[in-house]
Formats: sequence, C-alpha cells, structure tokens
Amino acid sequence: MTLPAQNLLNDLKDPLKEIHLVRCGVSTETIESFLVEEKLPIKDILERLDIPSSTYFSKKKDRQPLDSRTTEKFIRLITILKIASDILGKTEAKHWIYREVPSLGNEAPINLLDTEIGHRLVEQALLQIKYGMYA
Repeated sequence: MTLPAQNLLNDLKDPLKEIHLVRCGVSTETIESFLVEEKLPIKDILERLDIPSSTYFSKKKDRQPLDSRTTEKFIRLITILKIASDILGKTEAKHWIYREVPSLGNEAPINLLDTEIGHRLVEQALLQIKYGMYA
C-alpha cells in the first residue's frame, strides 16, 4: 500500500501532475501524513506558512481538499524539504529550514515559504550550497 505522502511526492516529480494537484487541492490527510513522517508539528507549519488554522481544520473536519493557494504553500515546503534533503541529508535539512541563513537576510527558510518569491530565494540558497557557494 502506498502512503498518501508518497503519492504526493511522486506526483510532484511531474509538473503537469503538480498543476493538477494545485488546481484540485490536496487533502489534509495527505498533508498530515507527510508532516508526521517528517516529524513537523502541524500548528507550527500552519503559522509559518501563514495558513489560518481555522480554515485548515474546517477543511479537515469536512473532509474537503485544501484550496489552491494553501496547497501551493504546502507544496513549496515539501519541495524545499526534498531539495534540502538531497543536498544536506534528511536530518540536516530539517535543522537548516529553521536556521537563520545570512544569504536570506538572516531569515529562517521556512519563514519565506509563504510566498513564491521566498520559495525561489530559498531554492537559490540551496543551489548555492550544492555548488559550493556561500549561503
């Protein structure tokens, strides 16, 4: 049996499937499966991604998919964790997203993932690390 989080990670490898996911919305079950697997607290993540907890838990209670805006925020987090894990290793990736990074204006990467430009900056910082440039 494939876990919801693994299905999500597989879908994110294909840009067309990712677009479909954003448009249709991801279930709270899938998001929570991923967060539990990564040992990330849901309430902290909601706050850092600027997602109203009341909206999130209402969708969960009604078993409705998340809206496209919220889905995109979670996808940003998931893709950054994947890239960071590939570059830094899984344990260090989780530490890194919470650490203040000089090249990000001394912001923690996770605090920038609520916007697309923030996501791009975090991705750029990871590429600088990968290719040996200071980040």
